[in-house]
Amino acid sequence: DLAQAALGAYVASLDFRGLRVDEALRRLLARFQLPGEAQKIERVLEAFAHAYHSQEPGPLPSRDTAFILSYSVIMLNTDLHNPNVRHRMSKEAFLRNNRGIAEG
Repeated sequence: DLAQAALGAYVASLDFRGLRVDEALRRLLARFQLPGEAQKIERVLEAFAHAYHSQEPGPLPSRDTAFILSYSVIMLNTDLHNPNVRHRMSKEAFLRNNRGIAEG
């Protein structure tokens, strides 16, 4: 649809070349505030993953990997900064949750 096409074009206009995925995500979020709804966040991160992997295909093997890792970083950030979260995710839990994402 038109909104998704506009989102994709906007995200693709940002320069992610030479950046790690976390740096590229930070660049996007410095210019764009994520919506509160999970489905909308997913659409933004899908557009980001497509643009990031198109511009910087080396470090991550696929768009899916870029999407999963980006979504995971957003969840980690939410976990860290949301006062309603009682039990914070440990480094070990984050690594365990992301083990194997680059393998398919």
